[in-house]
Amino acid sequence: MNMKLLLTITLICSSGYLFAQPSPLSAPANDTSTSRVKDESSFLIKRKPDILENIHMNFLLRSSLEIPDGGRQSSIRLNEARFEVLGTIVPDLDFRVRYHLNSSQMPKDLDNAPGSLDYAAVNYRFGRKKKWSVNVGKQAAFVGSWEFENDPTYEYQYSEFVNFQTNLFMMAIRFGYQVNQNHSFFLQLHNTDNSSFNTTQANAGYPADGLKGAKNPMGVYATWQGKMFNQKFLTFWSYDISQYASGKTNHSVALGNKVILNKFQAYLDLQWAALAVDYINLATPSINKYQQMVNPAFTPVFARDIHYKGAVLRMDYEFIPGWFITAKGILESDSQTKNNSTIGKNFRENIGIVAGLEYQPIPSQHMKLFGYYYYNQVKFRHVVADANDNQHLNLFAVGVLYSVNAF
Repeated sequence: MNMKLLLTITLICSSGYLFAQPSPLSAPANDTSTSRVKDESSFLIKRKPDILENIHMNFLLRSSLEIPDGGRQSSIRLNEARFEVLGTIVPDLDFRVRYHLNSSQMPKDLDNAPGSLDYAAVNYRFGRKKKWSVNVGKQAAFVGSWEFENDPTYEYQYSEFVNFQTNLFMMAIRFGYQVNQNHSFFLQLHNTDNSSFNTTQANAGYPADGLKGAKNPMGVYATWQGKMFNQKFLTFWSYDISQYASGKTNHSVALGNKVILNKFQAYLDLQWAALAVDYINLATPSINKYQQMVNPAFTPVFARDIHYKGAVLRMDYEFIPGWFITAKGILESDSQTKNNSTIGKNFRENIGIVAGLEYQPIPSQHMKLFGYYYYNQVKFRHVVADANDNQHLNLFAVGVLYSVNAF
């Protein structure tokens, strides 16, 4: 019994001594005996919030009631639904992942990535002054288009250049060099398309016609981004050379120009592209229809030597705090003039006009209520007009958009 009592007293005394010791977190700053423990504990406590502060999660949403003409059905549509996570874990190493939720989840056969995946890339800055960078993974085409570069939630209708001509999100490696705070240059090695040429041709239902896929279906963007006049005028210019069909080289130039003032913004995108083979299948159907009218035995194939050119102008003006007028014009044309082709210049034209009104009810939030009118016309000229009818669309839409920063 005495032994048990002695042990109990010893335990109580020892416990009192232990509880009397200052914890590492409450130790005085000059207590060097606990400084290492204190620093490590502080690191463990602060490390998690630091990481969270450098990571951002965004939802990009737009829905609208669309009322088209011409007997087409009206509907409430989910126009945009994208989810992204981006941030910095360690200095100079960034990442970005973004999904287009209302897009195909099926992987493409060339890059093995789903069509819904916009971004899955890391960006690393290096060099003595961190002027160099390399971006690797699924990423955006570094094409000179402010229309494409703009938040997709805010672009109600796109040009054919963005919708069809450009492979927007692709596997690539992009090298960059920042000359100074106003000028940067980039080289981006990329897949020409996310699907193989054989798959593209099979989906179009065309025979080979002497064509086969290139052994290296890739291209290179050379891009300049500039800021001038106290960052009121921005440039985004690019040149691209690529190959998709074997022995057939494509070229394109895109000149994006933007003006940013206090209550007014505008961009003007100019683009030109020469496709040795019209694998995007945009101008080809109208040419095939004409050829079949002339010769019923003609077998539809990809058209050759198609030139695309276009201009996109958008203006946004905040005429009253929280109230915006937006207007956009699109003019694009297709030509086939090589080897004295009978198809001719500007045989197909795409014209689009958007006029809208936006209201931002909460100044601190990227939320807008909107309404807009969209007019689109596809016109055919020269011999192609004999086999193709012009197309028209009038569309009214009202809805809400919201870029949600979850954290």
